[in-house]
Amino acid sequence: MSHVVSKPPVAPHTAKGHTNESKKERRASNFPAFFANYPEFQYNPAKSAILEFNRLCKSWRKKAHQDFKDAMVKEFNDIYGTDESNIDSWRKICIVLDIDPLPDTVQEARDAILSKHINLVDLTENPRGRVRIFDSLKALSTYTKRTEKYFPKKNAYAGGLLKYLLREIHSKYAGHRKPGDRRRHHQ
Repeated sequence: MSHVVSKPPVAPHTAKGHTNESKKERRASNFPAFFANYPEFQYNPAKSAILEFNRLCKSWRKKAHQDFKDAMVKEFNDIYGTDESNIDSWRKICIVLDIDPLPDTVQEARDAILSKHINLVDLTENPRGRVRIFDSLKALSTYTKRTEKYFPKKNAYAGGLLKYLLREIHSKYAGHRKPGDRRRHHQ
């Protein structure tokens, strides 16, 4: 019995005249072009293209998340202002919360607003509508966790008014503040 040994067919990318190095370049040639569409992403051609793609998706998701946080804070600032000592800023919030009569002083406005438990995402998204007022910080916390309507806790664009209104949702405020941090001291 005789055996016939035949050579395997030559694949187009290994045709005569191509080196191993040219095979690598040819195989990866589409990926650098794809990743070049994302100039902020540092593509590593030595790694698996799918792993690099997954890394790209993850990094863009983070960027989109941060950009959205910035937009949320800027929206709050545009609607209500940033100056915690400006009575008009506080009154805008009082109007949305149906606090009547409108307070005459910043302190009266602060006290009236801080006695309410409100979700700041709802306040930002409904500047002309009704915003739900919760009976307790615990009820607000439960709602916030359930709906995932978290307002960015730390943001470069946050003004004094917003910082004054932020509340701890996941843990109780321990009463320690950094020097110069003048947010309210009661929940």
